Amino acid sequence: MKAKHIHILLAIITVVIIFVDLFWGMSNLNTPLFSDIVFTQFRLPRVAAAALAGGSLAISGLIMQTLFRNPLAGPYLIGITPGASFGIAVSLFAQPLFAHLPWFAEIGTLTASVLGALFALMIQLILNKGFSSTTRLLLTGMVLSFLFSAGVDLLQNIGNIEQIKQFSLWGMGSFERVKPNEVSYILIPLIVGFAFVLWNRFKLDSYLLGDIYALSAGVNVTRLRRTMILVGAIMAGWITAFCGPISFVGLIAPHIAKRIYKNESHQKILIPSIIWGTFLCVSADLLAHHLIDGITLQLNAICALIGAPILIVSFRKVQG
Repeated sequence: MKAKHIHILLAIITVVIIFVDLFWGMSNLNTPLFSDIVFTQFRLPRVAAAALAGGSLAISGLIMQTLFRNPLAGPYLIGITPGASFGIAVSLFAQPLFAHLPWFAEIGTLTASVLGALFALMIQLILNKGFSSTTRLLLTGMVLSFLFSAGVDLLQNIGNIEQIKQFSLWGMGSFERVKPNEVSYILIPLIVGFAFVLWNRFKLDSYLLGDIYALSAGVNVTRLRRTMILVGAIMAGWITAFCGPISFVGLIAPHIAKRIYKNESHQKILIPSIIWGTFLCVSADLLAHHLIDGITLQLNAICALIGAPILIVSFRKVQG
């Protein structure tokens, strides 16, 4: 089966999963859907957030993999998402320490998450200037994750019970907390990331071949790299602020799209990456809410259980 046909089939499956997730267990389908409070206030925003967040995380992962010229780079694995989590922890728990600064209390979750993501990415860029070592990149990401996790643990010591409970629930990752009026906010990074990659697709392709080749093709490498840093980190931090730290999706979605197409052309893999990201998130959301009746499973665990076998199969096909 051709790569294009695989992704058309995957898109159809994703749409079916979205409909199943939306209407699972609904017995009053004879009444107007938009008069059902459970559907409009909870289920529809949750499923829409899952679809949009999956696409955004996939583009963010694609940008990170291009920036580092590394197929294993992803917002979570290289420390960007943990950095966003740390930023939110600072804004939530450290308010008593900065009570004398009126502006600190005005820093919202979104701003804190984006700043934390940018901080983590800047550390990665400083420590991995050559972008050449996969091992060093992953080790740095692991160390950053441990450091940010330790920072969060220390900050929790000065928080009250309600703050700790709020942060713990957020840290599990979920699309449930997205309110109906916030769905449009999650659409923003998807549009921005899509437009950025599509507009700069040829520059990004040249960048993958090395700085010298990109410069000879007339690409301003420094400006492009700075823009990738801003767009990729802001997208990851933005989604983390609304949905919590969602792992694995930003890594696996663009990675599998490249494996199937056997090509790294951004024009070819942009839409497939979004399809994979959406598929992973809506599938995880469906299983988390409906796999066991009356119990909501942890979203990140489901993402890993879905994504890991797919990644392993893709490796086996490439080797074969």
